[in-house]
Amino acid sequence: MTAIRETFTGRRIGQRASPGLPGGTTSRLVLLIAAVGAGGLYVFLQTYFLVPQNADFYFGTFSRCFLDPRIGFPQQSGHPFEEARRLMSICQQPAFVDQAQWVGIGFLLLCGVSVACYLSHPWWVTRSRCQRFPALPSLRPRPLSRFPSKDDPDGREIAEYLDQQCRTVGVHPPPVWMLDALARSSNGLAFGVPWRRCVIIDAPLVRCFHTDRDVFRAVIAHELAHLRNRDVDKTYLAFGIWWAFLTVAVMPFAVLTLHSAWSGASPMIPPGVVRYLVDVPHAVGLMAALTVLVHLIRNSVLRARELHADATAAAQSGYEGAAAIPRALLDPATAGQGHGSARAALGRLTRRLGYWPTPEKRQRVLREPALLTRPTVWELLGAGVVAGVFTASADDLVDTLFRLLWGKLNTRMGDLTVGCAIGAALTGVLAAAVWRTVTASDLEPRPPKSVWLTLPAGLVGGYLAGASLPLLTDGTELPATTLEGQGFAWLLRAGPVLLAGAVCATVWLVSVARGLLPRARGRRALYAVVATSVVSFAPWFAVWYSVRRTGRSNGFQPLLGDAPDIGSSIGWYTALSRWTGFTWQPLTVQGRLPFTLVGLMLLWLVPLALLLVMGKASGTHADVRPQIRTALLLGLAGGASMIVAAVALPFLARAALPPAVLHYPGTQQDTGFPGVYWHTYIALACVAQGAVAMLISATVPRHRPALVLLGTALTALAADLGRAFAFAVAGCTRLFGASVRRCSLPFVPEVLAEDLRTIALRGLAVAIPATLLGVGARALARSRTVTEHGTRTAGGRRKPVRTGTWLLATALIVLIAADVAAVALALPGDHDVWETWLRG
Repeated sequence: MTAIRETFTGRRIGQRASPGLPGGTTSRLVLLIAAVGAGGLYVFLQTYFLVPQNADFYFGTFSRCFLDPRIGFPQQSGHPFEEARRLMSICQQPAFVDQAQWVGIGFLLLCGVSVACYLSHPWWVTRSRCQRFPALPSLRPRPLSRFPSKDDPDGREIAEYLDQQCRTVGVHPPPVWMLDALARSSNGLAFGVPWRRCVIIDAPLVRCFHTDRDVFRAVIAHELAHLRNRDVDKTYLAFGIWWAFLTVAVMPFAVLTLHSAWSGASPMIPPGVVRYLVDVPHAVGLMAALTVLVHLIRNSVLRARELHADATAAAQSGYEGAAAIPRALLDPATAGQGHGSARAALGRLTRRLGYWPTPEKRQRVLREPALLTRPTVWELLGAGVVAGVFTASADDLVDTLFRLLWGKLNTRMGDLTVGCAIGAALTGVLAAAVWRTVTASDLEPRPPKSVWLTLPAGLVGGYLAGASLPLLTDGTELPATTLEGQGFAWLLRAGPVLLAGAVCATVWLVSVARGLLPRARGRRALYAVVATSVVSFAPWFAVWYSVRRTGRSNGFQPLLGDAPDIGSSIGWYTALSRWTGFTWQPLTVQGRLPFTLVGLMLLWLVPLALLLVMGKASGTHADVRPQIRTALLLGLAGGASMIVAAVALPFLARAALPPAVLHYPGTQQDTGFPGVYWHTYIALACVAQGAVAMLISATVPRHRPALVLLGTALTALAADLGRAFAFAVAGCTRLFGASVRRCSLPFVPEVLAEDLRTIALRGLAVAIPATLLGVGARALARSRTVTEHGTRTAGGRRKPVRTGTWLLATALIVLIAADVAAVALALPGDHDVWETWLRG
């Protein structure tokens, strides 16, 4: 019972403390809203063309624009290209405005019907069931009366007991109690709007007050737990969203699709433009899959709120109350059913996916509270599918918005916009799931080691499946996705890259959660970690999203540099030129985003700052400072080695290469020695960052991802400053064949800012595998030490080294200022690239 109470109150017994988290009801409700939004977006965009008047207006507008003599191709109209495109955008805007209004009205109806169903639920909850269709309410009210009556002593005793239960569970003000005199079961039902909560008590349950007080207390505590957890609003809002999705989106789509099939293809739709609208079986099948997905997510919301209420009631009822909960809340429909037959197996599967948890599941949650807190792979799989379905329609919506606002096509800027939105949602879901998983690991004997791979694999697998739904049908082409040209090959090209990025993000999240949870006293740490992960990782997903749509080519394949003409006979020089001059499109696009360095900075700044602040409050900050000191010293050593390499590199080049190669400047089509020299220096900086990452991960015991990023950031900054020394020595020794010696430091802030971004991003690609090597080396060394010397003794513990606070603060402030200055200085240079992305 201690574990149950700790799970939901957030009060830990002992030194460690973790904040109380909800039982997954809120996250599943958010997932339901996202699923309905994604499905509604798809439905509204497609039903727009199923209405003949809409299709006639839309394609008629396009036809008039193409036939307008003032608008045409530049060689036909005589206007410049930009002017012709501007006139075309102005001419087409009425069509896009009409489509945007249709989608907006659809979502307004969805929201309106959902809110209306929620606000009206007290009315239909208090109605009697239809005799022919028991699942539907009738217009006849149920015979409900206020309860208990304080006129008789028995009623006063029950009233005092109910008030005591309200105080125990933490419900204030108490609800309005009602009695259902004609009920045959011994249950209760909590409902009502925030300003008037109500609980219906069945008449047989009242008799249990005298005959079986534990059962009575269990049912009452369960219903009050719904009010305490605010599950009433989530429950009936989930029902309202489901019915709104059926009535506003699914039914009109089905009616319009079948009408289009029976009446024949609309003549105003050009052939091949929206072929999937004519393919009725596939369109209905895709809509059925979305409906099933929304239905399953709705049921998961309802199951989670029941399990959460069980555990909350058990935490407040003591041992006797917890033991009575399975007996009081056992579903009679599922009790005593046999096993073995196919029909029974199908029934068990239906009950597991229904909106009521099975008795076995409820008993397991009462025994193991971690099952309620820890998210499942299916939850992340559903979130990924929802995001993938949203992807299938978001491109067309962003295409419309870009045409309306800027008169532009859906270009790379549009891809990055959609990618940031989807990436923020996916990253937030992953961060919250990892935090809940690490929290649950404190409540069970063995933490789940599969969290490193199962959670990101479920999320990525669900997203790839949802984004590939349009490809499951013959001839289905969603607008502006370009995936139909690639087929399912895009999964093999882009999927592994996305999975690797998700695993890296999960490793960072697990490390941060394990470090912060023992010191956390509320949810501020959770919110800070989720916000940091969204700001830092969402742009990386946006880059992946934009690169995976590069037509039939594989944008994730690294490309080696060109071999120089002068010096091509020197084998090692040619190999050095090609390997150091490699390019990778995701890194190239990521390097042009304005807040790349800021995102990398936040990944080490936020967790280390929280560790220092929370550690100072709990008295454990002394354990973090030596590790930060070690990371800074190793990063400084790596930077110093780059300064030495910058000074020695010109002399090594002069000794290894002939003057003809050294003095060749190169052309636009051919790489000269200055380019190879610069690429070689960047490669050495990446190697230095990899060495620093490996040493940090092999030295420090905890917080490795944040400390590795801190150390490599310092090395990258020193290497960026060492660039000036490398070219100063090259100019002073006339390495490139200049006629005059130039020994001054070429200090150009804009160039240094762009180089810092390049060094940091390329070094990250080397630091990640180097960190894995360092962790493996540390684990191997520890296993050998334990084998040779047995268990460690307390006398071998070293005395911690004191680290000055002002030294750490100075180093961190310098790194922060360098990253922010680099971002500000690089903005003017990136402006032209952003204009190109926006123009298309």
